[in-house]
Amino acid sequence: MKNSPEQGAGQFADGATPGVAPALSWANAGRDLTAALIVSLTAVSFYISSGTLMFQGVLAPHVPLVIGSALLGGAFLATVSAWRGSLPLASVGPSPATVPVLATITAGVAAQVSASAAMPTAIAALLITGLVIGLAWWVMGLRGGGDMIRYIPYPVIGGFLGSIGWMMLTGGMGVAVGQTFSLVEAWSWLAGQADARLATGIGLGVVIWWITLRVQHVLTLPGLTVVAALLVHAGLWLAGLDLATARQQGWLLASFTQPLPAWPWAADLLGAVQWAAVAQQSGAILSAVIVATLGTLLSDTSLEVAWDERADINRNLTVLGQGNVLVAALGGLPGGVSASRSLLNRACGAVSRRSGLMQAGFCLLAMGWGGPAMALVPRPLLGGLLIHLGIDMFKTWVLDSRRRLPGADYLTVLVMVGVTALLGFLPAVCVGVLVCCLDFAVLSARLSPIRRLVARAAWPSKVERSAAQTEFLLGTASRLRIMELQGVLFFGSTTLLVKEVEAMLVQTAPPEHLVLDFQHVRGVDSSAGQALGRLVKLARRHGVRVDFSHLSKPVRRALDVAGCLGAGGPSVYPDIDLAVSAWDDGQLARAQLVERSFEQRLAESLPSGTAVTQVMAYFEPLSLAPGDLLFTQGEAADAMYLVRSGRLVASVRLGQRSVSVREIHAGGVVGEMGLFRQTPRSATLRAEQACEVLRLHQGQLEALQRQHPELAAALYRLFLRQLAGRIDQLTAQANALSH
Repeated sequence: MKNSPEQGAGQFADGATPGVAPALSWANAGRDLTAALIVSLTAVSFYISSGTLMFQGVLAPHVPLVIGSALLGGAFLATVSAWRGSLPLASVGPSPATVPVLATITAGVAAQVSASAAMPTAIAALLITGLVIGLAWWVMGLRGGGDMIRYIPYPVIGGFLGSIGWMMLTGGMGVAVGQTFSLVEAWSWLAGQADARLATGIGLGVVIWWITLRVQHVLTLPGLTVVAALLVHAGLWLAGLDLATARQQGWLLASFTQPLPAWPWAADLLGAVQWAAVAQQSGAILSAVIVATLGTLLSDTSLEVAWDERADINRNLTVLGQGNVLVAALGGLPGGVSASRSLLNRACGAVSRRSGLMQAGFCLLAMGWGGPAMALVPRPLLGGLLIHLGIDMFKTWVLDSRRRLPGADYLTVLVMVGVTALLGFLPAVCVGVLVCCLDFAVLSARLSPIRRLVARAAWPSKVERSAAQTEFLLGTASRLRIMELQGVLFFGSTTLLVKEVEAMLVQTAPPEHLVLDFQHVRGVDSSAGQALGRLVKLARRHGVRVDFSHLSKPVRRALDVAGCLGAGGPSVYPDIDLAVSAWDDGQLARAQLVERSFEQRLAESLPSGTAVTQVMAYFEPLSLAPGDLLFTQGEAADAMYLVRSGRLVASVRLGQRSVSVREIHAGGVVGEMGLFRQTPRSATLRAEQACEVLRLHQGQLEALQRQHPELAAALYRLFLRQLAGRIDQLTAQANALSH
């Protein structure tokens, strides 16, 4: 019944594509029916074991109710998943990861209330747990929270599942003896005072685990379950125990006819609920949500690998979240995807979603007519099935992980399992959450908050200035440093930032000005805000001014609350370019440079004895008011322009918006490349303030070339020198950035 190798990954038997139901045929229906029967036998056995684990002590007489809840949950969720789930062959229902935590909730409730109120209060606690799990998954699925599994450290996942393995192991022992099991009973067993039921349960669990580990066949576990049940009954017969006596001595469950769930909205049931006891289990309910979520997400990702299919995890969370809300309201147990039963379903030859629907049908049949058969299942066997699962999980996540985890990570797993064994699962969950937070803090602190440290000389300017101004600014470039920050700034990462700046301040030639850019910063906490405030004051004491750029609203709010943006504090610029431009303007204002005019520079390029006026006669003067257009992007290039005074801004269209890309100050030349290459204008030029420009029209340039070719050549040499200087500046900036 297994798929043949030539069918390839990602296909079902007879070549059906995952997610698409094969055509209805007797052969396909037979495969689905066979797979559903085998998987249902395994699932129902687990549901009986789970119910027995969850209702012990004063709750034991009500085991048929919780078995009915498990069967209802399995039937309903299997139907929902087969109808709308993204993995057609996934088997869905109450899962091994969640059951021990649910058992902790019911045991906690039973220990706090009277015997008469134990069952109603336990049912109410399970109802609320199912609703909370369902609502949490529903919201996560709608908001794309399925990827959260990729953010949880692997050792924490191992600790969670290793702890579940321990709870399953000890819970199975408790099911075998019919009472809550603890380390005290374990020591008694080792001391030779063991109960025969416990010894039988442990023996069956170890044997089932050992055989299933070595015999990889779809019928191994169902077959072992049937054989073990027959062997236990044979042993009881040889010991001279009839069914009534065996049931009285705790070898069998109490006799019942129908394992039907309790109706949770019945007035007499709700009236007997001790809600204070339910509220005291809120921590355990939160643990159940965490464990159920981890379990189903790990199952989905495991099936993706095993089946070479892409699962829509968020869709599954939404579907199962809705299903869990409804099934909890009906009195069923919450559940998720079971990886082991899903793999068994496909290995048994299932080819379509019909298999899930058939599994639901078998669960309903067990609810209606399976009670007498269930009552014959030996308690030690039920405990052995749980013990077998516990051994498998404990070995995988605790013992085997020693070979694949570093020492510190493996210690996390051991600590969580140890806390579970000594103090319970809820403290272990707290330890896991704490480890997640510490792991995030340590890893984030190791990531440098400094994305890039750039000197002014390496920052490409959007402002085109005269040659003298450019040369002067290059000489002062070492006085300005630009530090681009990244990530989330908190107490750990900010410590690295402070150390880096402190080292910069004690250099032989520290900068005069430091710009901290926050464009790539996603968040700043209060401790980081306080540290940045102290950093600004420290830099000021060393004679260094610190300014900020590109603050988002959340970052600005955090810095403002921390007191970093008060009066006399750092200036805030929209981006680095404006901060650099402000620095350049300040340097030039203090320098008071004596600029050489265009005519002076042109005279140096002309042949001796040639009057500059001969060339300038070909230029046409233009005056521009603020906001006037010199030319627009895309129009034909028919002239070049010399900026004598004022400032122009070049902008380009990107979709529906216009982006400023360059500023041209007095002494700059624009439009020459479009004129020489005869290409359309690449940008729009607008006067930002009143400007005086000289225009050299294409016709005038051609006339200059015809009438005075030597003067045209001199003009070209001047433009080429200016262009070469611009290229040298960009090359120097690129080289500086690469280092």
